[in-house]
Amino acid sequence: MKINLEQFILGTIIVLMLILVLYPMILIFWQSFIVDEIIKLGKERLVIKHFSLGNYIDALGDKHNIVPLKNTLILGLLTTLFSVLIGAPLAWLVIRTNLIAASKIRSIMLIPYMVPPFIGAIAWEQLLTRDVGYFNKFIVAMIGSSPFDIHSFPGLIWVMTLMLYPMVFLTTAGALERMDPTLEEAARISGSNNFKVMKDITLPLVAPSIAAGAILVFIQTIGNFGIPALIGMQAHIFVMTTQIYAHLTSIGNIKIALVLSTILMALAFAGVYSNQIFFRDKQFSIIAGKSMRPNVVDLGFLRIPILVALGFFLLITVVSPFVSIFFTSLLKAWGAKLTFANLTLHNFHYILFEYGETQNAFINSFLLAISAATITTFFGAIIAYILVKTKTRGKTLLDTVTTLPYSLPGVVVAVAMILAWSGRIGINLYDTFWIILMAYIVNYLTLAVRTVSSSLSQIHDSLEEAVRISGGSWLRSFKDVVIPLIRPGLIAGWFLIFMPTLRELNMSIMLAGPETKTLGVAVYEMQDAGYYQISAALAVVILSVVIFGNIIIRKFSGGKLGL
Repeated sequence: MKINLEQFILGTIIVLMLILVLYPMILIFWQSFIVDEIIKLGKERLVIKHFSLGNYIDALGDKHNIVPLKNTLILGLLTTLFSVLIGAPLAWLVIRTNLIAASKIRSIMLIPYMVPPFIGAIAWEQLLTRDVGYFNKFIVAMIGSSPFDIHSFPGLIWVMTLMLYPMVFLTTAGALERMDPTLEEAARISGSNNFKVMKDITLPLVAPSIAAGAILVFIQTIGNFGIPALIGMQAHIFVMTTQIYAHLTSIGNIKIALVLSTILMALAFAGVYSNQIFFRDKQFSIIAGKSMRPNVVDLGFLRIPILVALGFFLLITVVSPFVSIFFTSLLKAWGAKLTFANLTLHNFHYILFEYGETQNAFINSFLLAISAATITTFFGAIIAYILVKTKTRGKTLLDTVTTLPYSLPGVVVAVAMILAWSGRIGINLYDTFWIILMAYIVNYLTLAVRTVSSSLSQIHDSLEEAVRISGGSWLRSFKDVVIPLIRPGLIAGWFLIFMPTLRELNMSIMLAGPETKTLGVAVYEMQDAGYYQISAALAVVILSVVIFGNIIIRKFSGGKLGL
């Protein structure tokens, strides 16, 4: 019997995705309902497993779990609200007005987007920690006391919002750039002023994009570990991610961790699908066939005041945090005055050449990032080709399975990996390099698929048809025609996966063992232990790699990817 190569590859990929992605996720949900009942038979104990709501009753009956759930919801909703209130108006100012230096402001505004959130948390700790933060010292010197303390719930919202509002900015700016200007022109011709045009035309048209950005912020907020761990835990403020971490480490209750992971997974799915349901029956025409140059609103006499206000906002929220990290990395001791006598490069020498933990973390992170980027890009290219260029049955299932993990918090993916690959089916990868690699591949596969798909959609089918007519196989056309044409997209996609995996924390903190600590884990542990100047030095190195990687991504994507 002749085997269809496309069907064979599709079948193999689907089976792999079901094993790597769907099996661990289903296992979390299923095991959260399995209760262990211990029966004593003389000196022996018999463990009977049965399906019930017992774990949920235990978890939700404990206020120590209810409070983190409430905190997560409040944090997610308030961070989303403030991100929309900041990101959407800023996008309108940058894209649709004659704002001075709009392109430079846009570039500065997006810096937090490419910075690991936990490094942002470290920066704000250095600025607003009570008594020793740089801003607090300045405020105390000026007025005698400071009302600010970053280790609080408002501080948590502040840092989370400043790190995530660029998501709303990006989605809104993209919609504003693509909007059909004739719709607004018609409203102005009818006598509407700028405010009415924005309220009745612009805002409804970009509402789906604002909502998409808001959902991204909500999912990232409820799934973030680094910021709540560094900012919240010192003030005994727990959210779902830090509570799951506590149950897996210090408390040691895996069943409760599974329940909380299932609830967190449900919250993420609710966010994703509520957006789809809300806008499902609403039609929004943004792009038309005519000129796409957007109308520019004249700010008039407000140009200078708005520029000054934005400059101050960016100075405080973007420039100051990262300048503080740089200077802290040069201090001989945390809390010392910023004088030339107290500056040193020894912190960098220590993390790069003396401290074995950070040296191992560099090796582990680079090996993991290179491996994850290479494997994920390889499989992502094949999956993207199947989804974009073939009409094979079953590709809808493949698309669904590969998209699933990207909408899940990294902590949930990590718990799923622990549950699935800790000896349950005879494969024990716990505390090894391989379980972290598997988690990275599962979580970032969607990114590879989407990046390569955009490149594949630009290749005309006639090129492959010419190979087939000449007697070439599907594999030959893929290797000799498709791969060379999408090479820039593959390289850009590789770096898009390499960069976040290099400094990843949300999954790594759950999966790393004594010998498999990554850069993200090393920074977190040093900061948590109070070695602030050492963690700052390592953070500066990571930021340097991130910036360099972003430059490479922009080069190979022609400016379409990266910031």
